[in-house]
Amino acid sequence: IQLKHIIILLAVMAGLHIFANLTGMYETRIIWIDKVLHIMAGIAIGMVWLVILQKRGEPQVAKLAHFMAILGFVLLIAVVWEVVEAMFWKYLPLYAEKWNLYSPNIKDVLTDIVANLAGGILLGWAVVRKK
Repeated sequence: IQLKHIIILLAVMAGLHIFANLTGMYETRIIWIDKVLHIMAGIAIGMVWLVILQKRGEPQVAKLAHFMAILGFVLLIAVVWEVVEAMFWKYLPLYAEKWNLYSPNIKDVLTDIVANLAGGILLGWAVVRKK
């Protein structure tokens, strides 16, 4: 995995987020695009972890340990992101709502985190299968 792959994935995510804002996809009863973006984010976060490991000279670890490390990093960043979103909504609500960068309730926060983990699981599974 190279940094350019992560940048491309993040650019696609940004494009989808902008498209969803412009077309009103966040205003529907079921906001499925948000979960797709969180799954993609989970993959991107896991890819960042793999790049960090590559730069440090990835140690040989058991497949399960490698998989769990990816999930742990994804979970950490997902929780931090949700806290940042909550602070953004609390202190800059006009911008948070305009850009749809907030979670209105705990159910949304938890499903966002689960979607991030789903992305991490997909990436982890692919990495472990490849090893």
